[in-house]
Amino acid sequence: MTKILNLLHYPHFNGPANTCVQIDEPLREVGILPTTVIPQGATALEEILRRTGISYVASDISRLRNSYNPVVQMNVFLGLAKTVSEIRKIIRNLEIDVVVIQGMENPHGAIAARLEGKKVVGQILGLGIPPNARRIISLWSRATCDVAMMPGRTLHGYFPRFLKHEDCVFFIPPVDHNKYFFNQKSQSLANRIGIDTNKPVVGTIGNVNPAKDYITFLTSAFEVLRSLPGTQFIVKGNVPISQTRYFDSLLSHCKKLGLQRGRDIFFIQDSDDSVEVISLMDVYVQPSKGEGISTALLEAMSMERPVIATKVGSTEDVVNDGLNGLLIPPENPQCSSELILHLLRHPDKALALGRSARQFVVENASIQSCANAHIRAIQMACSIKTK
Repeated sequence: MTKILNLLHYPHFNGPANTCVQIDEPLREVGILPTTVIPQGATALEEILRRTGISYVASDISRLRNSYNPVVQMNVFLGLAKTVSEIRKIIRNLEIDVVVIQGMENPHGAIAARLEGKKVVGQILGLGIPPNARRIISLWSRATCDVAMMPGRTLHGYFPRFLKHEDCVFFIPPVDHNKYFFNQKSQSLANRIGIDTNKPVVGTIGNVNPAKDYITFLTSAFEVLRSLPGTQFIVKGNVPISQTRYFDSLLSHCKKLGLQRGRDIFFIQDSDDSVEVISLMDVYVQPSKGEGISTALLEAMSMERPVIATKVGSTEDVVNDGLNGLLIPPENPQCSSELILHLLRHPDKALALGRSARQFVVENASIQSCANAHIRAIQMACSIKTK
């Protein structure tokens, strides 16, 4: 029996949290017992973990913020000793063997694990880390990780001096393809939020932050509407308190472009079921400037929606351009709008892409395959000498 501690630094349900939930049972079946640490005050996340039967501890842990404000980041480092102490207590109390860190840009978990003499599986999950900091994170990970994990292989190339390929375990985030399958548009949700299901719907999903580049998505919407009036656009995602200013900028951008909420653009909160929201979409767009592999993208693919995704991170590991989706350069609203219009005007092409997309997810992004990758990483960590 091996006890592991999953460190989730973000107070909302995101891709890493979804992975922890999905692979919990397969890990337990082979004698790996996970406990997940989440920040205090993450009420919605706690509810999901409680409802799904996940063992968790809510703790006062700090994290690096997506901010260039030096005061904000300084407060994180001022709280470093306290956070390390909190994690060390949890490790001792639960008799943890391996600490799995969801995001190596936060140093607390690795420091706590090393001080307690425990093994470390460190994950670098995307490109939210500024380019000039990636070398530092790479060196830090090499110094502190027994085993490293990454979503997809392409992401590895963004992190110079990171662990060699043979020291990394690569995985694709899990999707329950029995839950996310093709179905008709949810008329009940459409009625509730005001969507006209007789008109085209284009959507995207992801927690609201600048890395998701919703500015480009909104600009693309404006361009599409010039050629195809009546098209509707959905943005589904949680708005963290730290991102209220960014969300306000999105609303200002809508006003500037003449996009009317409730007619052209619909902002949907995270509480709404993703299956129902994706069901409304004729085309799914990932406009991100930085990703590892988006779980929401895979969910849309599993539901046979044609996808248009930016070629960032490891996205090209799951989207084979022209075969199961379309790839575009980031921050290019013209390219995005042209492909949206192409798919809306060529439903046979959209249908073929969607069917191939689901086939890829079923064959490569199952819960069990993701669990197997994590099992392999944990077993590798347990079998080597602690650094």
